[in-house]
Amino acid sequence: MNYQRKIFIALTLLIGLLVTGTVGYLFLEKDNQWRLLDAIYMTVITLTTVGYSNMGMSDAGRVFTMFLLIGGFGVFTYSVTIATAFLIEGQLQSFFRQQKMIRTVDKLSNHYIICGLGDTGVHVLDEMLKAEVDFVGIEFEEERLIHLSDTRNFLYLQGDATDDELLLRAGIERAQGLVTCLSRDQDNLFVVISARKLNPHLRIASKAVEDNSPGKLITAGADEVVLPDHIGGLRLATGLLQPQLVGFLENMTQNRLDAQFNESIIQEGAPLDGISLRAASIHEQNWVSCHRNPR
Repeated sequence: MNYQRKIFIALTLLIGLLVTGTVGYLFLEKDNQWRLLDAIYMTVITLTTVGYSNMGMSDAGRVFTMFLLIGGFGVFTYSVTIATAFLIEGQLQSFFRQQKMIRTVDKLSNHYIICGLGDTGVHVLDEMLKAEVDFVGIEFEEERLIHLSDTRNFLYLQGDATDDELLLRAGIERAQGLVTCLSRDQDNLFVVISARKLNPHLRIASKAVEDNSPGKLITAGADEVVLPDHIGGLRLATGLLQPQLVGFLENMTQNRLDAQFNESIIQEGAPLDGISLRAASIHEQNWVSCHRNPR
């Protein structure tokens, strides 16, 4: 039985006692001409064990009061037990879950950190899950974290991402990348400065809201700055003017099994050093190589 049902039962029992007590007093004390308010008043002070006045109650009313007291004590005990178990168990579960996450985060290395899981950060979160890489999410709003953790399985820390202590708990010194998607540019700027100070080799990508913010974020240490509204506008315009291009790019980025991208560094003095991709004739050389060395 879940706690919602138990709480509903407790409230139903309490309301039932109030109705039973009121109706019972009206019936038993009709000779004393008790009004509805008198019956409700006596029921309430009986259930709350205040009971400092019997209002000239009859013997039948006193017997009824004793049973009402026993019933009220039972409902009160049941309600307190449910409320206490709900609070303690919920807090204990939250505490142990958080401690388990902290121990897991302490073991991570070469992972990523997402600061802010709002409207932009949640998409970064989903991409990280698709890529199946190790990462830690940081979000200030506890309700949003609870909602996201109910629908996704990921490591997270609740708190202010601009706090250096929280970044250290997220393992920033061992991380290889950080994304900050906070709603205010000044907060993103603060995170970038702190992250660059705590890990000079970290790759940092930042969200920007204002058009004049990217330069400041780059100066502060960000490697990549994105204006979501600007990119969204370009995407909408391209979708109207060049829909085929948009479809091609989406297919390349989303179908990771069909299209894979890798980075190759050309060493100084190599045959491909200093020439354009067209002049390199890589496609033709690969075609010749395949025919010389068929597999």
